[in-house]
Amino acid sequence: MKDYPEAELILARVNPDLKPDLLPLSRQEIENNPVLAPAIAKAKRYGINYRSIVTGGKPGEKICELADEYSVDLLMIGSPDRRPSVAKSLPDLDRLLGTSLSDYIRVNANCPVLLARNEGV
Repeated sequence: MKDYPEAELILARVNPDLKPDLLPLSRQEIENNPVLAPAIAKAKRYGINYRSIVTGGKPGEKICELADEYSVDLLMIGSPDRRPSVAKSLPDLDRLLGTSLSDYIRVNANCPVLLARNEGV
């Protein structure tokens, strides 16, 4: 993204326990949020234009709302692979067995969704 000066990275944290009366948070509170702080530091280090958001609500619904509100072109979310090894070769098995946050976002977001897996988690 650093080669595209017109691009903006939107870093969002949806905390379901955050009460509406505590919003909006100050810029300093958002920048020091323990979930966002490492990503903010990395964006600054690479000189990437970014915006950071901390809000409350149901995570799946709120992430899709934020994607619409900010006209997101690509939504990237972390999604640990918790399926048993026998199910990893069956990509749609999770749809049959239940739903997850990543499934909800993948189905309901109005933009492409990239799921990033971290094999070490």
